[in-house]
Amino acid sequence: MSDLLSVAPAPTPPPLSVEEQLVADWMAARADDDQDRMRSLRKFARAIDPDLLAELDGFNTPAVA
Repeated sequence: MSDLLSVAPAPTPPPLSVEEQLVADWMAARADDDQDRMRSLRKFARAIDPDLLAELDGFNTPAVA
């Protein structure tokens, strides 16, 4: 009977990619208005992928409906 009540553990989600982690860090830095961290993240984004830098810049632009 106890076997029927046992629950398998939830699968562990895969780790974030470097780009996903950078975007998450960027969002947190923006929320905290941490200008130094944002500058550092921009430099890192520019070094690994200029398109990623453009994506980060898009977070500063209000969406157009």
